[in-house]
Amino acid sequence: MAVSSDKGQDAPRFLVGRSTELTGLARHAEEARRDGARAVLVRGPAGIGRTGLLAAFADRLASAGGTVLRGAGGEKPGDGRPVLGQLLGHDPHMLPEPAGTLPGTSAAHAAYAFHRRFHRHLAGLLAAGPLTLVLDDAQWCDEASLRSVDFVLRRAADLPLLVLFAQRTECHGPGTAMLDEFLAQGRCATMDLGPLTPDDTARMVVRALGGPADETFLRHCVDTGAGNPGRLVRLLDGVRAAGLGPDAAGTRRLRRTGDAVLAGSVTAHLADCPGHERSVAQALAVLGRSCADPLAALSGVTGRRLTAALDALRRNGAVDGPAEGTAGGAVAPAGPHPVITMRDAVRDAVLADLPAARLESLRARAARVLNDAGRPASDVADQLVLLKELTEPWMLAALRDAAAEAAGRDGSPAAVRYLRRALDAELTGTQRQVVRVELARAAAPVAPATALLHLRHALEDAADPRDRARIAVEYGTTALGTRDAPEAVHVLGGVLETLRTELGTDPADAELRTSVAAALLITAVNEKAAMAAARDRADAWPVPPGDNPAERRLLAVMSALAAFDGRPARQAVALARRALKVEEPAPVGWRVFGASVVLGLADETDEALAGLGRALSSSRDRYEPWMHMTVLAGRSVVRHSAGDIGGAAADAHAAVEIAETADGPRSPMPYIALGTALLSQGQLDRAEHVLARGGHGTDQQIWEWHHYLYAKGRARRERGDLAGALELWQRCGRSLEEAGVTNPVLAPWWLPAASVLAQQGRTADAAALAESAQERVRRWGTPRGIGLGLLAAGVVAEGRTRLDLLAEAVDALTASPARLEQAKAQYQLGYELLRHDDTRGARRHLRGAIELATRCGYHILGGLARKLLVAAGGRMPQLAASPVDSLTDSERRVAVLARRGVSNKEIADALFVTPRTVEMHLTNVYRKLDVRGRADLPLSLGSLGTPGPLRPYGADGHRPERVGPPAGAHAQSR
Repeated sequence: MAVSSDKGQDAPRFLVGRSTELTGLARHAEEARRDGARAVLVRGPAGIGRTGLLAAFADRLASAGGTVLRGAGGEKPGDGRPVLGQLLGHDPHMLPEPAGTLPGTSAAHAAYAFHRRFHRHLAGLLAAGPLTLVLDDAQWCDEASLRSVDFVLRRAADLPLLVLFAQRTECHGPGTAMLDEFLAQGRCATMDLGPLTPDDTARMVVRALGGPADETFLRHCVDTGAGNPGRLVRLLDGVRAAGLGPDAAGTRRLRRTGDAVLAGSVTAHLADCPGHERSVAQALAVLGRSCADPLAALSGVTGRRLTAALDALRRNGAVDGPAEGTAGGAVAPAGPHPVITMRDAVRDAVLADLPAARLESLRARAARVLNDAGRPASDVADQLVLLKELTEPWMLAALRDAAAEAAGRDGSPAAVRYLRRALDAELTGTQRQVVRVELARAAAPVAPATALLHLRHALEDAADPRDRARIAVEYGTTALGTRDAPEAVHVLGGVLETLRTELGTDPADAELRTSVAAALLITAVNEKAAMAAARDRADAWPVPPGDNPAERRLLAVMSALAAFDGRPARQAVALARRALKVEEPAPVGWRVFGASVVLGLADETDEALAGLGRALSSSRDRYEPWMHMTVLAGRSVVRHSAGDIGGAAADAHAAVEIAETADGPRSPMPYIALGTALLSQGQLDRAEHVLARGGHGTDQQIWEWHHYLYAKGRARRERGDLAGALELWQRCGRSLEEAGVTNPVLAPWWLPAASVLAQQGRTADAAALAESAQERVRRWGTPRGIGLGLLAAGVVAEGRTRLDLLAEAVDALTASPARLEQAKAQYQLGYELLRHDDTRGARRHLRGAIELATRCGYHILGGLARKLLVAAGGRMPQLAASPVDSLTDSERRVAVLARRGVSNKEIADALFVTPRTVEMHLTNVYRKLDVRGRADLPLSLGSLGTPGPLRPYGADGHRPERVGPPAGAHAQSR
């Protein structure tokens, strides 16, 4: 007969991947038939398939005519007592009392009598053929029943009896000691069930869901199921219950279901496991990830007990990583100090089950253990921020150390979190002030308004004037570029007046006053509402010698004020050079950036680019995303003004990438710089789209707002909206005048405005505008400014005077780095010479315009010039002696490094651009040189110290402003 007492609710639906185990059990059954009684203990964690394996094997034996008796222990007390009643097919309460309950008998005698009765019953069954006893969840079986089974095994040594026990390894019950005794005396073989292989998991998924599964779905089943069939069945039940299949939607459901199933299985295991295993799990949940030593210190569990506890967690999928030699377990990665990481879902579930007081105690102890072990400050701080109270002095220091480390690796949000918690501790007045300043510094990149709030509180709390001065400098730096800048200028002004009356004349106090003065001017220099008053202050101050960092910052901002004021360029350049004369190890910040931009405005392009390179190197090494983005945008403007359109576009693209990915408010200048470069490349639609993102909230900023209006006017003119373009340029001029900015080349709106006025027939207005610019360009005195002024005068002049002025403009611009403007002037002069029938002179200047336009990437202008050249009877010029000469400076620099074998990433680091920019330049180089890759790059590229025939140039063409006038109209010159 075959009597069954299966526990089907725990059995997986399909028996997959257990052929080896079934073969092993069949071998034991054959040995029992041939040689006598055998016992096998099948072990494994919950859900691993013990019940399913034994049920499948028992069904196989029963179908072959064998007798199978089945029983199972019960998890709750009394559920499986006595198990013998299940094996015999009777109500367990109807069996004779097995131990010492008969009158006049001893307990030992009664037990012996019952064992003999059970043995006689089984012997009767064995007389008919082989017999198999199946006892599932034997750890929960009553000890008396297991002793009866042991008695039978001893007395039936020559009979065909097979006893199969199944033990859930992570649980302990009344039968555990007896099972250990079986094993210790060697009367029972063992079979440990391991996890399913990934292939077995995939087969189980396909069979369960009735069709092929998405690869991503299968990978997630393997990862989440961890080779545990029971867990996998519950996962798939969740997918089916949602009406989904093994596709992308099913994968999303599987992730949610998997977390819940995993957490539930682990917490169920922990409820029944020994106390030391529970302590290890709770300690690991608090730590999240840990190597063995801190985990042992926090849990109080060491040695083999710690190893056993971790093994149990691995078997249950509570920690990440494949177990060595298995398909789906989890174990710490190999290495001298392996790190064990608890899965997030399990961690959350374990922490949720902890009483609040116990959790608080564990976190406090964890912070202390990690701190004493010298672990990273962030690990310690992550525990401290979760405590209700910070009770020990070292905790404040740990939080501040963690914040300093986090801020240095772009961890501003983490630094803010640590310092916010530090601010809640019991602090002295000085400590609170210091923490507020550190918190503001950490918050500034992502939340300037919050940073300024903390600095205001720090200013209110600071009694010492020196402390107030240092905080005020921080306040001004943080307010830079925000709408709070005017208010910061006011605060700095008040602090500066206090310092003048309350501090002495010793060098330290003098340097502190200079720092406040420099911060005031830096905060004000780009603000329309504050710049004029700041300039008046600066005019009253003596020019410092530049002997310390504060003085050099003051020199840099004085050079910017001189440039905005349109003073002779040589004065602004002298101040900028003095500001840059010393290379400091500290962050170069605004000092180098501001001075370099001034040098760019003054036609000192090489010095400007060198200074901006220093600023980029500093901001990259110190990981200052906002400053890096700002410098890239500034370098884009300088490169564009020098005719390097490709380089300008690359820098602007890199700046926009940072603006898009970095936390905190976006700076508008990257978008304005990119829109400007795109306009010059002829990408009008993209340019307008990008410019729209840079025009919001910039109307009070001098640098950004006027560049935006100037570029937006160019875009309007490209659309043919001359009236709209003129309105924007005139608005730019009015705004500059309101701000007190008289520099004619910052945003030379007057040149295209004069051209449009001339086209509209408003010659008197055009002439007046061109004439008003002459005084300013002569005062500024750079070749670019003078050349642009002459070009404006030539556009509005008539007859021979126009020819003379255009010729002078070409000569002046030839002496400047302004290659784009030089190309336009050459074209304009060639056009006018052709109108005056000077075909020879026209051909010469048109060829020059074609060559310059081509090398700058101004291809549309080059096309217009070619048409005029043909009309003048000329032939197309040979623009380059070799294809190498067609490369821009940026492309040549990248190509030279690539030919040397430098990787794209190393080239990007060396040139302060992104790897994507390097790839773009190399693509252009390969196309222009008609080569397949860097191995084919020619030696004629030269070296980095060998520039091309003209430098620097852009890479791509663009649709230029209208440079040749339509019939009867004046040309637009910019």
